[in-house]
Amino acid sequence: LFIAEGNYLFPHARISVFSVKGEFLTCFSHQEMREPHGVAIHGDNLYVTDTGVHSIFHFKIATDFPLIAKRGSFGQQIGKFNSPRNLAVSNNGDVYVTEYYNHRVQIFDSSLLHPRSLTQQLIDHPQDIKLTADEVYVLCDDNRCVHVFSHAGERLRSLISRGLQMQVTFPIYFCLDSAENIIISDYFTDRIKIFTKAGNLITTLGEGGHLPGMFHYPRGLALTKELSLVVVSWNENFCLQIFSCL
Repeated sequence: LFIAEGNYLFPHARISVFSVKGEFLTCFSHQEMREPHGVAIHGDNLYVTDTGVHSIFHFKIATDFPLIAKRGSFGQQIGKFNSPRNLAVSNNGDVYVTEYYNHRVQIFDSSLLHPRSLTQQLIDHPQDIKLTADEVYVLCDDNRCVHVFSHAGERLRSLISRGLQMQVTFPIYFCLDSAENIIISDYFTDRIKIFTKAGNLITTLGEGGHLPGMFHYPRGLALTKELSLVVVSWNENFCLQIFSCL
C-alpha cells in the first residue's frame, strides 16, 4: 500500500509504504515534492500527483525509489496543471489525471508525454478517477456526481440519481469492486457508502468517531487484490484501517 502524505498542515511530503496487513515498511520522498496527493501503480512504475507544485512525479518501484521524471507546471494549457488530484493507469500504460481547477481529465503516455484531454467538455471539479477496460469513471465533488465516459471521451452516463445526490455530502475518493459497485468515502458524514453501478445506495459502513471501525473525515480508500477495503482517515492524526472482504 502506497500512501501520499503531506500538505499545509503536515509539511513532511513523502510516500509511506505499508503491507496489506497495515504494517509500516518504509517511506521515501523527493526534494521537490510539496503536497503529494494521488498515487497510481503500473508494473514497476509509481506515479504521484502533487497539488503544491502542480506536477506529476514518476518513480521506479525499487529499493531507493529513483525518480524517473517530473512533468508539468502551473497553467491551463494541455500538459500543464492546476491542482492535479488523482490518477489512474490503463492496461496499456496511459496515465489519466484529474485536474480540480482546470475542470478536466488529461491523458499521458507511460512516460508522461504526449498529453491530450479526455473530452472537450468541462468536468465540474473532478476529484478521483477509476478505469475499467471500457469505461472511465470520474467523481466530482461539487455536484456529487460520478460521470462515466468511454476511453475515447464520449460521455456515456452520469450517476446523478436522487440517492447519490441526497446521501453523499462531500465525496472525494472512491473505488470500484469487481461488479463495478461504487465505494465512496463521504468526508463530512464520516462514512463509507456503497452504490450500485446505477447509483442506487446498497449500504453504509462506519460512523463518526475515533474507535476502530469508526471514521473521522475519511479520505483515501482502495481495494486489495483479496478485496479487503483499506480506508485512510483523520482518526488520531491519520489512521489506516483495513476491513475484511466485502
